[in-house]
Amino acid sequence: MAKTMISDNFTLILRISMASIWLYAGILGKLLNSGFLNPSSEQYVGFTIQYLAQGSIIRQFLYIVAMPHPVLVGTLVMIGEICFGILILIGLMSRLCGVVAFYTNLIYFLSASWTGAEEYGLNLLMMIINAYIIAYGSGNFSIDSLVLRKFNVVNNKILWIIVGSVIYIAVIVYLILV
Repeated sequence: MAKTMISDNFTLILRISMASIWLYAGILGKLLNSGFLNPSSEQYVGFTIQYLAQGSIIRQFLYIVAMPHPVLVGTLVMIGEICFGILILIGLMSRLCGVVAFYTNLIYFLSASWTGAEEYGLNLLMMIINAYIIAYGSGNFSIDSLVLRKFNVVNNKILWIIVGSVIYIAVIVYLILV
């Protein structure tokens, strides 16, 4: 009982921490940033993609997937970050969210880690926390725990890894074909 309570408290602290990072990035860094989607602004997402591609080990991926439509990619990133923050905070669809957020952090890691230790460390740490959420779920202080009482599918890690992977691949394929 005590071990479960410690684990649930730890998971809740991880979720709140992770949610605050996603919500800060999505809301303050993008949604409320009038220059983020504005091509005439110095803060335009297209300039960020261009800058990151310069030293990235996934340069070709960024040129093929993100550069042709930076406003669409920026909008998807903003919506994703806000959704990750909300869903992880309330503990809803945590494993699915963790999978898609893991891939997002992996792209950030591969794109921006060359720019400095803060990008390297933050994205690596977030991938580890996402992996923890995928493996162990969102704990008892979550909506998932309430849903789990009715539907055991919430605990199916493999299902959520597959579904999250398919969603992420589908978005990338869509961006390539657009």
